Amino acid sequence: MYMKNIFSLSIFLFLQGIGVCCFSQNSNLNKAISLLEDYEKYNELKSLPNAKTRIDSATVNPATSDKYKTWFYRGQIYLALFEQSIKNEMTKIQETDVNKKIIAAYLNISMADAEEALKGFQKELTLDDKKVYTPDATSRIKTLAGYYGTKALALLINKNYADAITYYETSCDLKLKTTGINDTAAIYNLAVATRKNKNYKKAEDYYTKLIELKYENPEKWYLEMIWMNSESGDMEATANAITKARAAMPDSYPILVEEINLYSKSIDKEENRAKSAELSQKAITDLNTGITKNPKEAQLHLVLAGIYSKLAFPRDKNNNALTKPENFNDLVLKAEDEYKKALELKPDFQNN
Repeated sequence: MYMKNIFSLSIFLFLQGIGVCCFSQNSNLNKAISLLEDYEKYNELKSLPNAKTRIDSATVNPATSDKYKTWFYRGQIYLALFEQSIKNEMTKIQETDVNKKIIAAYLNISMADAEEALKGFQKELTLDDKKVYTPDATSRIKTLAGYYGTKALALLINKNYADAITYYETSCDLKLKTTGINDTAAIYNLAVATRKNKNYKKAEDYYTKLIELKYENPEKWYLEMIWMNSESGDMEATANAITKARAAMPDSYPILVEEINLYSKSIDKEENRAKSAELSQKAITDLNTGITKNPKEAQLHLVLAGIYSKLAFPRDKNNNALTKPENFNDLVLKAEDEYKKALELKPDFQNN
């Protein structure tokens, strides 16, 4: 009987020890959750930094570091820290315009807590096979995507294009993964930011993405790519952009005009007479197409007159007159005819 009692007591103490050990190992996690609840329910601001200390310990403790619950609450606590920092910053800013106030606040705050929150929720998703917290973690990541987007906008407005690109890319990626939807507004801002940052190839990728997603009129994005490359001074890239645009939208009058402008510039720069004549013929074809589409556009007639005139009176790179072509008289008559049409449509051309 005595031995039986000792045996029973030993089992009791052993089990009690296991309980104490488990409780001790989980105490930081449990306390972190309790402190977070105090903050959320009673707005106890001092509870939040204490919750952070506890959850930091729980995430490095071998007994709790591989639990999805630990990482979910790490995400929750750091998200709360970030949102509290936004509130604190907003109260400091003396601005009546709400949108300007938000931009100013996001420009000033660090994204470190948001980044830790994101890591926490992402880790939870990899560990949570039972998907206990998966819906909530996914929802929180979607919220963070919005915060990243707002930070990116603040940076873009402040002309910090490099950092704006980084945050917009993260925001777009998170929204696509959590909602299955491409954030077209953010993609447009990425096109703007990469263009401003002189990363024209990347900007072209984003404009192309907008076309693929059928965001607004594709003509708009084709024109933006043409203007972007033209602004950069890259004639070859401009020509490629125009060729691509014309193939996709052959009936677009604005794109046709851009091709005409390119030919006109190329003719002036081309030293090879045969090549210049070839470009001139292409320009004439486009101009006649443009006139058919818009016969009352005086500028088209004027440009066409100019091309016929240049063909009739060719000059070298030093502006010295060259031998007149065999069809000189025909070219002169065509130039005069187009010039007259331009003046009929817009008489003030004569005064320019």
